[in-house]
Amino acid sequence: MSRPFPHLFFAALLTGVPGAAAPVCLARAATVAPATTLPAKALPAAPAVAATNGPIRRVARITLEGRLLEYPSGFNFSLFNLGPNRRPALTSLIQTLQRAAKSASLSGVYLNLRSFNLSLTQAQEIGELLERIRKTGKRVAVYSPDFDTNTYLLASHANTIIMSGHGTFFLPGVELQLLFFKNLLSKLYLQADMVQIGKYKGAQEPLTRTSASPAFAGQVRGLVNSWYAQIVNAIAADRPNMSRHQVEAAINRGIMEGTTAKKLGLVNQLLARQNVNAWLEKHFDGGCVLIRRWSGSTPPPVNLNSPFALFQLLGAPPKHTRATKPAIAVICARGLIMDDSPGASENDSIITPARIHREVNAALHNPLVKAIVLRVDSPGGSAEASEEIWRILHAAGKKKPLTVSMGSEAASGGYYISTAGAQITAEPGTIAGSIGVVGGKIVLGGLFAKIGLNVETFSKGANAGLFDATAPFTPQERAFVTHLMRQTYALFIRRVLESRGKKIAHIQQVARGRLFSGNRACKVGLVDHVGSLAGVLAAAARKAHIAGNYQVLVYPRAKSLAQLIREKFGIQSELPPGLQMLLTGLPRSYRRPATQMFQMVRVLQRDEVLLAAPIGFVEK
Repeated sequence: MSRPFPHLFFAALLTGVPGAAAPVCLARAATVAPATTLPAKALPAAPAVAATNGPIRRVARITLEGRLLEYPSGFNFSLFNLGPNRRPALTSLIQTLQRAAKSASLSGVYLNLRSFNLSLTQAQEIGELLERIRKTGKRVAVYSPDFDTNTYLLASHANTIIMSGHGTFFLPGVELQLLFFKNLLSKLYLQADMVQIGKYKGAQEPLTRTSASPAFAGQVRGLVNSWYAQIVNAIAADRPNMSRHQVEAAINRGIMEGTTAKKLGLVNQLLARQNVNAWLEKHFDGGCVLIRRWSGSTPPPVNLNSPFALFQLLGAPPKHTRATKPAIAVICARGLIMDDSPGASENDSIITPARIHREVNAALHNPLVKAIVLRVDSPGGSAEASEEIWRILHAAGKKKPLTVSMGSEAASGGYYISTAGAQITAEPGTIAGSIGVVGGKIVLGGLFAKIGLNVETFSKGANAGLFDATAPFTPQERAFVTHLMRQTYALFIRRVLESRGKKIAHIQQVARGRLFSGNRACKVGLVDHVGSLAGVLAAAARKAHIAGNYQVLVYPRAKSLAQLIREKFGIQSELPPGLQMLLTGLPRSYRRPATQMFQMVRVLQRDEVLLAAPIGFVEK
């Protein structure tokens, strides 16, 4: 089970909007108090309750294991696990829990967590769905042999929390690390020559410093304090006999066994894994029957023993849900924003104009799709690509309603493309903003000299060597780059003003590279609401007048096994194979930040001006 926060890389540019009235912030709390139909103090405990003679109560058992994906992936690809990917996806889980809330045949839901990993914002998203289930009069139970911060934050929304008595309860608080690459670049005889626009913009610091500047350190501390407050408030609101002071005391313990967690009121019941199902069927909700592997729908099984089925998997992706009734399209924009290059549009781990254009067109040309929701989880990247994607989305919004849901981060270029939506909703723990610009180049002259490679340059023109990789900027070149970046910054501000209008009171108080949590971003007008993807889908359905009965189509579509094999062997990779192997050897929490750092260096080689948040964050 991963530690409290998954690793993140930020490439964010924050813009602001001057001279506007304070926004009306329709924000929900980080958590919702227990529903009145299910009093918190009535949570079931160990004593047995005799089964009633009435109708048999049915409780859906939903098993979650592995890392929670943002959207479905077609297949696992490893020597030990070849076949359909059964790792849960947020978009699919939302639909499953919504079906459970509406099901008249269910009286409750039981989540069985097996080495389950998810982010803070995903825990907040699913927690809100569990609250909705409880408000329908159903009860919710969660079991995990161990808990960390995010899995417990999810479980805190349940009526009954179960864990192993000798399991590990890890609630250490919040830690955010920032990787600095300057000394590493120096050892490779490389130099990052960067220019930034925005006092608080820290995107260049991991490349040019060995520690954070006071201005950037203050932004990071603000995020840590916001996340800590959200965690404490959420647990105190949902645990019946715990105050904020008691929750903080538990956090200061850091790590404990299940027996201690139960004494403190953090969990309700201690059971060995093999006894959980039997206990629930006898005690939960006055006795019930567990419906194994409940999903509310029955997908056709895939028989991998059949060679014909295997050939079918090789040639085609899992069947994409076809709209048979009014639908909402969810377009997932996750990863760095990069320009179009050969094969890049097929790589779902990055965001390119070509991929967004393809998926937007699919939604626009489907007559049953009545609205589009853009799900953004990006630290930004290329300024030019961000503008091109904004134009694609802005044009689409004139044809069909387009709203935005922010995931873990929507910073810099990620926030830039979000401003194309008519409404923007962030999770409480979202990292938003970073309105600013950073640009520059990686200077290779020292490396060339070290390895004995001599470069002789012939040029004509005042700016012919502007982005010459063998030498730093001259004063004249630096002035030219700064002018170019100020133009990009002005365009960024204009896009924000066009979208947010008078919702932002003072543009300079939210721009200049500042970072905000989702809660804070709502208060200053960068977003309209604090809420979940499920809430955004419901609002989009109401606006499109299809709230009663609609489907959800998720893009990008799951890929065929053949496509994944091509990607696995680096045909569409953005990094050299040797570097991929090196990064694979890093601990998981550092792998993604380091990968994004090298991806950002690749972006710098093609786009000298970036809308990118700081790279190198590791959430733990």
